[in-house]
Amino acid sequence: MKKDTFKGPRTRARIAAVEVLYRIDLVEAEPSQVTEEVIRRRRLRADSADYLRTLIQKTIQEQERIDASLSRSLTDWKLDRVSYVDRAILRLAACEILLLPQIPPKVSIDEAVELSRFYGTQSSARFVNGVLDSLYKREVLVSER
Repeated sequence: MKKDTFKGPRTRARIAAVEVLYRIDLVEAEPSQVTEEVIRRRRLRADSADYLRTLIQKTIQEQERIDASLSRSLTDWKLDRVSYVDRAILRLAACEILLLPQIPPKVSIDEAVELSRFYGTQSSARFVNGVLDSLYKREVLVSER
């Protein structure tokens, strides 16, 4: 990913959200404290900070539902075995796909794949794309029929 300053407000919020979700998962930190610290350190503008707060709040509130949906979309994997970074990216994108209908699912998937290319391992982008594509087909397209 290029410098954060060249990214749109939602993309900057997603980048920060990966960090927040990663830290919460890794050290079981208080979500609101981590979120506010990341906002200050990254000097997020109001629009990015607001979207970040929304993402974190919805992801935490609906984590059980998000994790269940992701687990149904994982093939031969358990969610707790997925790396912390990939799990944070998957949860973030699943939150947008399942809970934020104003965000087109394809945008959420594309953004997650880009995040995984930058922050994940060599195979993360393919893995994240496959899981989220499955989640989209299973959870969104089926409910639209």
